[in-house]
Amino acid sequence: MKDETIAKKKLTINDIKNKKGIEPIVMITAYDALFAKIFDDYADIILVGDSLNMSFNMQESTLSADMSTMLYHTKAVCAGAKKTFILADMPFGSYTNEKQAIKNAMKFFKQTNADAVKLEVGMHQVNLVKRLCEEGINVMAHIGLKPQFFKFEGGYKIKGRSELEAKRLVDEALA
Repeated sequence: MKDETIAKKKLTINDIKNKKGIEPIVMITAYDALFAKIFDDYADIILVGDSLNMSFNMQESTLSADMSTMLYHTKAVCAGAKKTFILADMPFGSYTNEKQAIKNAMKFFKQTNADAVKLEVGMHQVNLVKRLCEEGINVMAHIGLKPQFFKFEGGYKIKGRSELEAKRLVDEALA
């Protein structure tokens, strides 16, 4: 049994990778310092999602969440959580090209102390994700149901039902 009096150290990307397939990785969403502080002892990853636009700000979609909103909430979460790995959602339109993606992702690290960014991507953006990683930016690629694209896809639709869609999702995950 672990000695609970020993302070938990700040989780790193390597800690998360080392847990994969060995023990559950617990991720929860928070938008402010108070909840981040509460979750700090129980989660491995806290996602600061653009979903805050819907659940926290009562908007119809995630689309109007912008960089300033996401930076503000990510900074608050980072202030509250001292040990948990912080994953910041990059808002719609903030990574449409390589230069913009690098500039905006760097803002999360410089201004908020986030540990990684999350992007809703497809096969056409594999090189963008690789480029961000080359810059030392930890990236979680969100595939499948992508809320930022619900208007373009005609709503929230289940992905991977057909054999072709399932194969595409696997290919995206492995890329």
